[in-house]
Amino acid sequence: MAAPAPATLRPLGVGEVIDRALTLYVRNFVPLTATMLVVLFVPLAIGEYFLADAQSGEWRAMESIWLHPGSATSQSLTGITSAISYPELFLGYVMLFIAFVLGIFANNAVAVNIAAIYTGRRPSVGGSLGAAFRHAGGLIQLILWGLLIAIGAYALLVVLGILGVFGIRAMVLSSGSSPWFAVIIIIIGACIVLAIIGLACLLALALTFAGYAIVIENRGVMQALASGFERIFNGREWGKALLIVIVAALIALGISMFSGLGYMLTFLAPGLQAAGAIWVTCLGIVSGVVQTVFYAVYYYDVRIRREGYDLEAALARLASPAP
Repeated sequence: MAAPAPATLRPLGVGEVIDRALTLYVRNFVPLTATMLVVLFVPLAIGEYFLADAQSGEWRAMESIWLHPGSATSQSLTGITSAISYPELFLGYVMLFIAFVLGIFANNAVAVNIAAIYTGRRPSVGGSLGAAFRHAGGLIQLILWGLLIAIGAYALLVVLGILGVFGIRAMVLSSGSSPWFAVIIIIIGACIVLAIIGLACLLALALTFAGYAIVIENRGVMQALASGFERIFNGREWGKALLIVIVAALIALGISMFSGLGYMLTFLAPGLQAAGAIWVTCLGIVSGVVQTVFYAVYYYDVRIRREGYDLEAALARLASPAP
């Protein structure tokens, strides 16, 4: 099988980034999906199974109450929570956390495969994962920094929320009972919520770019973090970045809705939790690869617009087999 033709390295508009990401994924579905599948399938499937099995008794108890509401008693309502298997629930979340950590490596491996495609080479599951795991130390440090940043952002959000509540209370007391004031408060609140969601998306994308800088550019952790934030949080880029994240999230949401439908069909049926876990895992991995391809294509678009065609030589070095 002939190697794919190299992709043209040129600046892309939002629509072109979307088109290229979808095209690259469809044409390289097997190797790109396999890159994540070999790393994430086992922990994700086990985690989903434990979570489903832990809560299946609870859902069956609730189903019994819905079908026979007249027979519901305080004892039966108490039995809903007692039907949960907390050890399995704990193990399920542990496995999902392991999958989250491994997903960082799989995400970067997919980005390495996009570099191979860009230079006309066939993507390699083993080669791309090897490139990602060779930077295990830097990626683990990045995960820790990401958790610290997330905790700091959450703490700041709590403080601002408390100040906002006191501020709104003061304005309400000073404005009386004007209905227009209530409408204004609702609009302001909705705008603040949307702004927080958008900021969280951009923060996650900046951390993703930092991971690519570690694996693809061989940068140190702090330098990678600085580059990730600089590439996303600037006046020329954040709007385009937000559009890319929204499109990728909408596609992932569509896949998740389809996944959830099949999951519900198997969740309540005794003995089918394993089938439901496999279904959710497979579609979850597809959803993750789609988003990763979007972010990787956008990452290279940002670099080509800033670094020009020097990026072509860097990609060639990255895609070359390790000695």
